[in-house]
Amino acid sequence: VARADSLHRADSLSPLGKRSLEHPAFSGARDSIVEVFTEGKRMVYYYGDVKVTYQNMELTAEYMEYDMNTGEVFAEGVLDPETGEWISRPVMTQGSDKYEMEKVRYNFNSKKARITNMTTNDNEGILHGHNIKMLPDRSVNITDGQYTVCDAEEPHYYLSLSSAKVVTQPTQKTVFGPAHPVIEGVHLPLVLPFGFIPQKPQRAPGLLMPTFGGGAGARCCF
Repeated sequence: VARADSLHRADSLSPLGKRSLEHPAFSGARDSIVEVFTEGKRMVYYYGDVKVTYQNMELTAEYMEYDMNTGEVFAEGVLDPETGEWISRPVMTQGSDKYEMEKVRYNFNSKKARITNMTTNDNEGILHGHNIKMLPDRSVNITDGQYTVCDAEEPHYYLSLSSAKVVTQPTQKTVFGPAHPVIEGVHLPLVLPFGFIPQKPQRAPGLLMPTFGGGAGARCCF
């Protein structure tokens, strides 16, 4: 096991030795970097404000570990023992898309990711999922999700989604399976078998309901 000091780490630790679009390029960590090259292992551990870039993808987090044998990076935040708050949870930026998450495993070879508790915020509103798989075409499969246009930390209203899929080709849209609305914490007894999420209008004042089976969407305002 080798621990890199603050003077050595910035210059020495690009794990593949090349900073190019073909290989992931890691920044030096604020606190320390630990390398483990024993018994067939080729692991690098980064502690404190880490960033990795690969092609058009950028991932930042407080902690990362990189398996050079498999090409997989694991990233998560760090729990502050004094405040009980998480520090610098992972944020992935890919093109114009931005994802915030609790933890992620991303494979640079397959371009697949397994994500826990991810939130996206774009023109379609705010989409949150507990268990997520990201595929090479940047489509996203979500289970146990929520969709809302309310930007409160605890949204006043949302759709509870049993499953959803964000597709990017030929254009981006979100389709979902069984879902039901939740307003002020009350789960309404209305099951929506399937539908897709329409584009959020500017300055939407209330709950934007999804569109079902190709019909017109409706908005319920408070």
